[in-house]
Amino acid sequence: LVPGPAGRHLERELRRRHRDGIDGARVGLHPWPEIKHIAAKRLGFEQRHRARLALERGYALDRHVARRLRLLDPEVAISHDSFALDTFRAAKALGIATVLNQCTGHVLDALAIYREEAALNPEFADSLAVDTPAEAAERCRLEAIEADRVLVPSGYVRETLIARGVAPARIALLPYGVDSARFRPADVPRKGPFRILYVGQIGQKKGIKYLLEAVRRLALPEAELLLVGGIAGSGKGLAPYREWFRHIAHVPYHEVHALFQDADIFVYPSLHEGSAFANLEAMASGLPVITTPNAGAPVRDGEDGFIVPIRDTDALMARIELLYRDRALVAEMGACARQRAAGLTWARYCAELDRLLLEFQHPPES
Repeated sequence: LVPGPAGRHLERELRRRHRDGIDGARVGLHPWPEIKHIAAKRLGFEQRHRARLALERGYALDRHVARRLRLLDPEVAISHDSFALDTFRAAKALGIATVLNQCTGHVLDALAIYREEAALNPEFADSLAVDTPAEAAERCRLEAIEADRVLVPSGYVRETLIARGVAPARIALLPYGVDSARFRPADVPRKGPFRILYVGQIGQKKGIKYLLEAVRRLALPEAELLLVGGIAGSGKGLAPYREWFRHIAHVPYHEVHALFQDADIFVYPSLHEGSAFANLEAMASGLPVITTPNAGAPVRDGEDGFIVPIRDTDALMARIELLYRDRALVAEMGACARQRAAGLTWARYCAELDRLLLEFQHPPES
């Protein structure tokens, strides 16, 4: 309805949140908390106010679902971590099985890592969520304890839950999928400088300083680091590295596959994660991936890329330089990564989820 460039811009923005294949008739909307959160970001509200609104939108949805459970009459209630407690307690009162979809590692592990990181690299402290309210952390702890079963995407998430008192028998590991038809290797070999790609939020929770420092210290001729994503916090910590990277801000999801096709390797040195989609998308695109155990990626160390410890600049440097100097290894690892990702389809994920949901209706005692 909106003509000209304004309409094209609006369509591009809206497509950032669009996913093909979702039946709108089966989607229930509770939009106002999300609209307020988006408006606050666009209007430049302070980060502390936006963080509070981000929590409130989740709590509002949790309360909304809890109120509707009796009407919906489900066999299983699945909720994401941080915003599940009201739903679970309403479900238990109705005899409905509850499943926590724990998308990321336990919040208490995140807080410990982020607070350490803020002390180690204070110039990046404003990109780290070190002031999570105590009530939010407590809700997350209770969700994991009270859920009948917990679904996790990676071994890292599983380990953080077990360390916080969740019985291993109640945890089911289900790795995410990837659209390997859209994320695929380029049809022709790329030309130009050796491109190191990073896609994601640009902040210290992703270990971005360690990647920047590795690239600066290597100073490889005919190589470049491309950072794609929004900058968390003020970005002042990036200033000393401006000559060592090129930045592209947010890219709509339906366009991002082209960035993977125009890179040589992918590096994602996250400090705390669940299982980053970007790692899977890079693998499906035929890129060797250098990442950390905390990123939760299904990368086989030495086959599809390399797993390095968090905060280890020297290890990042060694792996980046090895791939820079050995293009045959890049091709070999990229082919292995593509083969690995091709087996991690969303169809496989859905089939396994169906099986688990049937099992979850009869949760084990713990």
